[in-house]
Amino acid sequence: MPRTSTDITSDAIATLLAATNQVTNLNQGSQIRSILDGVGAEGALLEQEITDQVQQAILNVAYQIWQVTPNPAVASVYQLKFSNTTASPVQIAQGTTATISNSSLLWATQTPVTIPAQSGGIPGTVTVNAICNVVGSQTNVPANTIAVLSNPISGVSVTNPSAQAVIRGTDAETQSQTQARLANKKASVHRGDANAIEVGALSSYLADTSGNITEQIAKAKAVDLPTGNAMVYVVNSVNGLSSALLTQTQQVVNGYTDAQGIKHIGYKAAGIAATVALALLNALNTSVSILPLPGVVYNNILPQVQTAISNYFASLDIEQGFSLGSYILALRSTPGVGDVGVTTPASSLPGVPNVVNPTITPTLTAIAGSTALTAGTYTVGYTFTTPWGETLVSPTATVTITAGQAIQVSAITLPFGASGINYYLSIVAGSSTIAYDGNGTGAQISLTALPVSSTVIPPTINTAAVHGNLYSMGVVTLSQMSS
Repeated sequence: MPRTSTDITSDAIATLLAATNQVTNLNQGSQIRSILDGVGAEGALLEQEITDQVQQAILNVAYQIWQVTPNPAVASVYQLKFSNTTASPVQIAQGTTATISNSSLLWATQTPVTIPAQSGGIPGTVTVNAICNVVGSQTNVPANTIAVLSNPISGVSVTNPSAQAVIRGTDAETQSQTQARLANKKASVHRGDANAIEVGALSSYLADTSGNITEQIAKAKAVDLPTGNAMVYVVNSVNGLSSALLTQTQQVVNGYTDAQGIKHIGYKAAGIAATVALALLNALNTSVSILPLPGVVYNNILPQVQTAISNYFASLDIEQGFSLGSYILALRSTPGVGDVGVTTPASSLPGVPNVVNPTITPTLTAIAGSTALTAGTYTVGYTFTTPWGETLVSPTATVTITAGQAIQVSAITLPFGASGINYYLSIVAGSSTIAYDGNGTGAQISLTALPVSSTVIPPTINTAAVHGNLYSMGVVTLSQMSS
């Protein structure tokens, strides 16, 4: 670590006193002390500069060894939707540009497309990716704003239905971001752990015949299953995932041989099954009231506020919690905004929530069928499950059956994050003590036998973790705050 100016001055004073006893006044303000203070300040600057240069030289060598270079700024790519109200198909040439009203930003289509003719009063539509003419985060815009054709075409309109870009516009990478990517690159060398699997998944993308990226993995999270295998949750830049990209990412994680016969080593450990799946998109509806700064028109800042909301949700990673404080701060940082009130969500939310406990009583029916149950009254409850645990039991219901009857449990809708249901049944007819009797997917099921063991009772705590959770933008409700 470089010394501070105070450290250097102190060292100089100690050296001076050891060399001579002729200097007696080293107090602040004396001539000799003033000289030493000046030398200390200049020495500190020099030491800091040398340290910075050495650290940068070390980083540069590391970058060269690992073939990592700072990423340049990137232009956004949006999926544009063209609509045709004429009776004939319309050709849209590659390079056709659309823009935002009163903006110099242009998005040029990356491939030629044909818009079908209007049929039965319904306009023909087609979607195509379009790239912005400039780079940087300023090219990320709200939904339905790229709505002006640079060269109007009769009967044709255009828009960007989603605020989520296929490729988000980003500013030039900072040194700290490059260093973080270098750390990820190093992590990818040792295969098999969660970091390496995530790095591999993030390298997966699809491209067209011209080499333009059409879809890529933007976020990835590897989570160990209780079985020792792994789930790899991924999402693309628009919070979705095509089947083609899912297949490609699974191959990257597992390892594969390409069309040219070249083997690509996978990122998972040998003997471990790693299943790639779409992240669990947990859409959060948000209600926000905005107080503009004095002299600022509320309607004029709405697009910027909407962009700030979109950018906040786009910044959240898989299994990252929703922070109400950070959300409010992001909105307050919007130019022209004086204050912000958020009523929904009402609080911060964990990155890995648990499935909500069931609150609906099961619907039971006595039915004829092959059964080992004796006549009597039975109590039934159920829990929701995930691969990592189980909720508390639901309110219970009872049903009376006669000899030769089974117990039918009506279908139950699974809540967000749940993957199955466990059913609990009376350990004997007439008992209110219930134990595990079977499982299902939520579809209608028949219980036909007593629990195998009376010791497998409902949980006393909710352990049904929802791994792979990703908070995404739901319905946005904006209003003006009263001053």
